[in-house]
Amino acid sequence: VQVGCGQNVLLIWSSCPEDTLLSVVEELRRAVGDKGSVQLENTERLLLGAHRESSFETVLTGIVSPSAIITTDPILTEIARILKPGGRLVMREPTCPVGTVTNMRSMDSLKTTLTLTGYVNTKLDVISQTEEERKQFCLALAKQRNVAAEAMSNVSLVEVAAEKPQYEVGASSALPLSFAKQKATPQAKSDAQQNAGAVWTLAANDLVDEEVDLMDADTLLDEDDLKKPDPSTLRVCGTTGKRKACKNW
Repeated sequence: VQVGCGQNVLLIWSSCPEDTLLSVVEELRRAVGDKGSVQLENTERLLLGAHRESSFETVLTGIVSPSAIITTDPILTEIARILKPGGRLVMREPTCPVGTVTNMRSMDSLKTTLTLTGYVNTKLDVISQTEEERKQFCLALAKQRNVAAEAMSNVSLVEVAAEKPQYEVGASSALPLSFAKQKATPQAKSDAQQNAGAVWTLAANDLVDEEVDLMDADTLLDEDDLKKPDPSTLRVCGTTGKRKACKNW
């Protein structure tokens, strides 16, 4: 995972060998140099931490093998809060086809979750693993879920790269809008009158008799429309007491 010199980096970890974790930390510290910093946080303690808003240029989670972290929605939200605008999230997470493993997201579902949480420029790539890495990966997942390792056969390890937008979550900016009534200038009034006249003016050839197709009024009514109503069908109106067609019919 590439990090820039002078960056403030947060590494989120879960259960993993201590020597592997220290090796990753040392590698990150060499990359950021003396002007940068690398902080550690356990995934179960992140929401309880006191990290300030917009503190890190890069947040890494699940990159320490074996990567068995399922990054929950609240953690993704917290990471977005502590990332600086334009900051980068790099995470590795197990995924599976829809419905094959309980409480595990598919790649499409993971991408949708990141988008809804506010991340942009999201990219997902399946990580190629050696046979031994695959074995350790499945064992770690199975131990975490208290199931047999064979149950993890459809699971893939995915690396996600996403960014926080170039603004703070909830930021606002005044728009140059004015709802005050604008006083029309004489030129604007003249233009409006000319435009109105152009809309409603008919040209002389618009009413040439040979070109105007008029409907015959007699064709609008059929024989039933021309018949007089049968007096026997009329009822006495309940409001006037007169025999006539009534709305109460």
